[in-house]
Amino acid sequence: MKKIPKKYAGKYVAFINKEIVSSGRTSVEAYKKAKGQFPKRIVSLTYVPTKKETITFL
Repeated sequence: MKKIPKKYAGKYVAFINKEIVSSGRTSVEAYKKAKGQFPKRIVSLTYVPTKKETITFL
């Protein structure tokens, strides 16, 4: 999978075949947008954390 662009930080992103097809503030929003465009396809979701939400291990 390619690196997810920073513009999606703090949002849920919907994928179909490793391609971003929609995003939203909630998982339901991102899922509904993706299913609206691709009703017969399998949608995968992930949350993209903001920089503050990312934990750094030293």
